[in-house]
Amino acid sequence: MQSRIKELDKIERIEIPLEEPAPHFSFPQPPPSGRTVVEVAGLSMQYGEKRVLENVSFTIERGDRIALVGVNGAGKSTLIRLLSGQEMPTTGTLKLGHNVVAEYFAQDQYKVLDPAARMLEDMGRVAPKVAEKDLRSLLGCFLFSGDDVFKPLGVLSGGERNRYALARILVSTANFLLLDEPTNHLDLRAKDVLLEAIAKFTGTVIFVSHDRYFIDGLGQKVFEVERNLEDSSRGSQVHVFPGNYEDYLWRKEGGAQALAAATTAAAKPVVEAVAIASPEPVAAEKVRRVNPIKLRQMQERLAAVEAEIPRIEGWVAEAEQALGVYVSPEETQRLSEVLAVLREQQASLNIEWEELSMQLEEN
Repeated sequence: MQSRIKELDKIERIEIPLEEPAPHFSFPQPPPSGRTVVEVAGLSMQYGEKRVLENVSFTIERGDRIALVGVNGAGKSTLIRLLSGQEMPTTGTLKLGHNVVAEYFAQDQYKVLDPAARMLEDMGRVAPKVAEKDLRSLLGCFLFSGDDVFKPLGVLSGGERNRYALARILVSTANFLLLDEPTNHLDLRAKDVLLEAIAKFTGTVIFVSHDRYFIDGLGQKVFEVERNLEDSSRGSQVHVFPGNYEDYLWRKEGGAQALAAATTAAAKPVVEAVAIASPEPVAAEKVRRVNPIKLRQMQERLAAVEAEIPRIEGWVAEAEQALGVYVSPEETQRLSEVLAVLREQQASLNIEWEELSMQLEEN
């Protein structure tokens, strides 16, 4: 025993470093915009003979957190460039609301930075009211520490400059952020910092991302850019899905209809067993039961729909009221198109509410 103790004493002890505390940063808040941030009506985008987007209409409200999804090549980046003012639509209207200040982050954002500017000085010019120690703390969250913050931007790699450009946007005075694949060059810690920043952000955000971690943590509404598979000459359209990404997937997979089919399939063995044991026929509707997981999903989805319906109804009422005041033929047409989109969303939500309510009543 003594010999073993002596051997253990000779073993070099490895000090396990304490876990690094999660970084925190007090992000400056922008001035508020009007309630309506963007109104899009009848928008189409075409490059030569190629139609990218066709007859797109939607409204973005203050505080929205919108995930822009769709297959590659559907037109997500094109749409976000149009919303940021980088490009102009071929037809249709795109109107920013009152006091909206947009900031656009592109996948190649580093190209617009001044290569001669030094990182910390450049950040200070963007956010003169933020203390230097806080700016350095933020840069550290994005993997820039020590003397790195004094480097000219031109010596950084493309990925490093994109990381810096994203940190720079977080301290800007913009109240409408448009982010195209913002997490491509971020590690998990930097992603958490970005999510924390946007969670506290009082403005509006629309983003394109293939990062499920980021989408789940941020998206509260989904805009799907859907390419026309039956006619490749037609441009993509945009469909608005209230609720988060999980809600979007639930609806895309069939929503209430899929749950109804699953309910029927699950109940079938029970119905057959009762019919065999009983001389009297038993109605299937009296014995069908949804399993607890599906039932909870239905209840949660119903609550989300019930919360969304009054919001859509309020927008419909506002659009109808605005149509009652004549401004110009163009404005009347634009409001009519916006109202048509809102009524379509309202009808879709009401149908879904009825289907879910009927399913829950049966259980």
